[in-house]
Amino acid sequence: MIAELLAWWRIDCLPAARRLGYRREAAALVVRHRRLRDHWADHLAHTRAALRASARQAAEARDAPKRGWVMGAGLLHDVPLKDLLDCFERIDLVDVAFAPAAREAARRYPGRVACVMQDVTGLMADPSGASLRNPSEALPHLPGDAWCASVNLLSQLPLLPCAAWLRQGMAEPEVERRGRAIQQAHVEALQQAAHACLIIEYAQTHPPPGPADMPLLPGLPARLAASGWLQHDTWHWPLNPAGETELPEGRAMQAWSR
Repeated sequence: MIAELLAWWRIDCLPAARRLGYRREAAALVVRHRRLRDHWADHLAHTRAALRASARQAAEARDAPKRGWVMGAGLLHDVPLKDLLDCFERIDLVDVAFAPAAREAARRYPGRVACVMQDVTGLMADPSGASLRNPSEALPHLPGDAWCASVNLLSQLPLLPCAAWLRQGMAEPEVERRGRAIQQAHVEALQQAAHACLIIEYAQTHPPPGPADMPLLPGLPARLAASGWLQHDTWHWPLNPAGETELPEGRAMQAWSR
């Protein structure tokens, strides 16, 4: 509890995101990362490698972008920043909450690294959703001339907004529809980028003899492949190893680029 409180105090967070609980979630993740560092090391290495490979591919292209736009980078746990700086003149770390490591990186590389506090769904400005017809209407534009990366973010985007809508009494089918639409809008925005990398938690897993794997993003890999994305890597993330929760669970991970 004290460790989370200290982490919470050191995190900068967008006010609208703080009201939805993102600052608390970020603090909890900082503490869990510290506690489970050995369990998560392989996952973090795979994530960094996927980002590194995609960035180098973009940097070697004929229309090589000079800028990297990395969404979900506020804690900087899984971002190979020095390698990305070898590929691009500037790196924007994009998130609703930033830990000291990200802020320190911006100070260490002035003019080359920036912390961009932005809600990539665009929904937090209107938490009631009263004016929303389609989540894509609220989505902020991605920089079209940049390499854009979405890091372990897609399955998380709808969670807190959907929880807020449920608390407001919105019907569950409509909440589920909006959650899927949030994810689809994010993928469609990445489609418009000059070059992109998408790292996803595709399925929830349990060690035998636990329940069968449960897809978190059913049908998405087939849609990505049909849209010209290339799958580069798959791996397993032991998100909650034995002893962390009553039922150990993990995530089946996939890395895609275009």
